[in-house]
Amino acid sequence: MKTLGILLSTAGLAGVGVLTFAAAAPAQAAEAATCSGARSIASAPMLRDHKPPSWGTVRLVRDNCSQYWAEISMASPVVANAKANAFVVQYGGGNNGRVLSCDSSGGNGSVIAGQRTCRTPKIKGGSGITFAAIGREYHNYGGGYEEISENATKRTR
Repeated sequence: MKTLGILLSTAGLAGVGVLTFAAAAPAQAAEAATCSGARSIASAPMLRDHKPPSWGTVRLVRDNCSQYWAEISMASPVVANAKANAFVVQYGGGNNGRVLSCDSSGGNGSVIAGQRTCRTPKIKGGSGITFAAIGREYHNYGGGYEEISENATKRTR
């Protein structure tokens, strides 16, 4: 009988956890809906050997909730044995020097063969905090991926 009581008690706690999770989902959806107005606040072309033509663009983006992220858009789909990635860098605040990429949790993964874009997770801005976006393109010539281009936006908030 004691075992049955523990089992029912545990099941009751599991049910509370499910209810808490279900209640949190609409709140997250509401926040996402109110944090619209994403706009590019800085951009830089992706150049190989720092020479035109541009192979894409890296952008620092901000929404109306002061969340920042980086996006990279390649001019055409990435070919096999190549990839691209965007990075957002935070300057100031408690996380000075923090760097997140498209591969970080909350990002949508590096740009790989057949794709053109990726974005990093969002970082909340604040007083005295600035951000920059960095874009990097890589190619694998048989010995692993090597960086073939990089550019960055100016630091801004």
